[in-house]
Amino acid sequence: MNTDESLDFSAEEYPEPEHENRAVHVRNPSDHSVLRAVQSVISIAVVMATLLTLWNPRKVFKTPDLNALLLQEAVSESSAENNTSETSDHIGILAGHWLDSAGDVCPDGLSETDVNLDVANRVTQLLKDMGFKADLFPEFDLGLLNYKARGLVAIYSGSCLQHPSASSGFKIGSSLTAANPDITNQLAVCLAEAYQKKTKLPFTYEVINPDHPAYHIFRDIDTVTPAILIEIGSLNADRQLITSRANLVAEAITDGLLCFLEPD
Repeated sequence: MNTDESLDFSAEEYPEPEHENRAVHVRNPSDHSVLRAVQSVISIAVVMATLLTLWNPRKVFKTPDLNALLLQEAVSESSAENNTSETSDHIGILAGHWLDSAGDVCPDGLSETDVNLDVANRVTQLLKDMGFKADLFPEFDLGLLNYKARGLVAIYSGSCLQHPSASSGFKIGSSLTAANPDITNQLAVCLAEAYQKKTKLPFTYEVINPDHPAYHIFRDIDTVTPAILIEIGSLNADRQLITSRANLVAEAITDGLLCFLEPD
């Protein structure tokens, strides 16, 4: 398909979703209080993960000297920061299912792959126009192995279920197994706030288990690269937004990346 043009579908056949009457996991008011609550939950999880990392029985038994243990942790953190700075000029954008499968397919033939690739192409071009080195990836690519960058966003679409109808809204997913979970948290919050502000969609947050077969991306890339998965909206309930208004969707994702890459 030609990814430079928005996909066009009849608004009468697929009307604008009525978000107010749909049940979603989280509804976010204009003051971003829920987003801040999510940030707090993620931060607590990060603290717990850090404590569990520091209390490693093997380290304690083999290194009874507490000062030596703390020094080792400090050196590891410094090394991770240096690795991140070395690739600060790259940003990864992944088009979910592209060159692998069609993803979810609607009864009329609309495929998730086409929607994902359309939006991913637009985001990549917007970043390049701003002077960033943006790398566009398919679902599986050798370039993803140990990929180091300032960040990576994997773009997917939600379900096309009609009976029962899929819920309207977008989802942000991240893994706390990264070397810098606090930085991943910042990317998640920036993307969630920017995307909801621009699209007005409700959202759900998910902590991803990187061992799940569907989430290979979080295992493939280097652990210093903060990575986020976003489901931009339902292929059924939010179809008109993510197809006919794909430019708006791409701008929302780009705004979230700019918030993360160039904080005020």
